[in-house]
Amino acid sequence: MAKNYLELNVYDAANERIEFIFNNFERIYVSFSGGKDSGVMLNLVIDYMHKNNITKKVGVLIVDLEVQ
Repeated sequence: MAKNYLELNVYDAANERIEFIFNNFERIYVSFSGGKDSGVMLNLVIDYMHKNNITKKVGVLIVDLEVQ
């Protein structure tokens, strides 16, 4: 059986989700482990805030289970 993939732009999809979060939640936190994925996520949030002139604070929860 052949696999079917949706035409998906991951960058735009991530920004749509970030927009939803900023529009629907009062407090926003980004979980950050120091890895590549969490680094990209944190930068996407910061870029979204700059592009949309958002000045409210966003919390960063640093979780590194290897260190703990």
